[in-house]
Amino acid sequence: MRTVLLATILTVLVAAGAHAALFSDFVIFGDSLSDNGNAYIGTGGLPPAPVPPAYTLGRFTDGSSTIPAGTPGGIWHEVLAGLLGEPVAEPFLPPVNGTNYAVGGAQVLTNISVTVPTTPTPTVVTIPSLTTQVGLYLTSVNDHPDPNALYIFWGGANDLYSAAETPGETPAEITATESAMATALYSDIAGLAALGARDFLWLNLPQLASTPRGMADIANAPSLATAFTNASSQFQTDVATDSALLNLLPAVQVVPVDIYSLYQNILGNPAAYGYTNVTGYAQGNPLANPDQYLFWDLDSHPTTTGHALIAEAADAAVLSTFTPEPGSWAIAGAGLLAVLWKRRRA
Repeated sequence: MRTVLLATILTVLVAAGAHAALFSDFVIFGDSLSDNGNAYIGTGGLPPAPVPPAYTLGRFTDGSSTIPAGTPGGIWHEVLAGLLGEPVAEPFLPPVNGTNYAVGGAQVLTNISVTVPTTPTPTVVTIPSLTTQVGLYLTSVNDHPDPNALYIFWGGANDLYSAAETPGETPAEITATESAMATALYSDIAGLAALGARDFLWLNLPQLASTPRGMADIANAPSLATAFTNASSQFQTDVATDSALLNLLPAVQVVPVDIYSLYQNILGNPAAYGYTNVTGYAQGNPLANPDQYLFWDLDSHPTTTGHALIAEAADAAVLSTFTPEPGSWAIAGAGLLAVLWKRRRA
């Protein structure tokens, strides 16, 4: 199975120069799972920015410059762009000024302030929530979203982690956080659709109680375990239900990506995906092979092989709904043939 993942990663290089066939751009709203440079730019490369050797530069995952070193491949939407022959969404912050608004540490519901250790005095930096990210994008386009772009939403883990880590939090408050998260994301998508956006990709969350950070949270607050576990599964249901409701809007296509089920399948049969460890993390362990780990760090960021699996799931979801133009079939076909050939030989 690992050869399949490597074939997926290599497809990015094959299709990197291709013209967009399905969408004009990816416009991304999210957190560190989708951030490919905003946290780094916004902090000037100072903590909590992702930098080697803890992370590959600008991305919260492993790579050739990390300890231990892993297979370089980028994060999931960069791999997805390669699979589909689309342009990679670059950070929105200047000087890049791209269409990826995801920032490490972002929550769905609340803007977060972090202190960056600048000299002579520390600097307070605001991490925009996903709802704020949508507002920043709309300001940049004067409330005229590109009708040909794919709008990608993936967030919520930081809200639930933070709730579980808040002293005195109750199970009811965990449940309320999940409900508010789903409602806010539904409203963000509906608002973009009302202004002319048409195509959306909405990823749900893995079972956070099974991630390294989630397991630590439950160990520290056992009374929240049931509510915390149920919140992840409820979010899976809410994304599917809300996507179906949004698809009733004229000319709108919202495609849910079931990351919850993907992770459950990996946890249930790690060897089938080339993994020997799906509960711990590889970061900082020079004897570990990150390609054999699902998680890179205690914060539950996936390794590059994990990102490749997420990209494959998103690719399947996109192609099940959106039909490529004829010119893109050669690119998609080349990637598919590579994957099938590797699987046949594995």
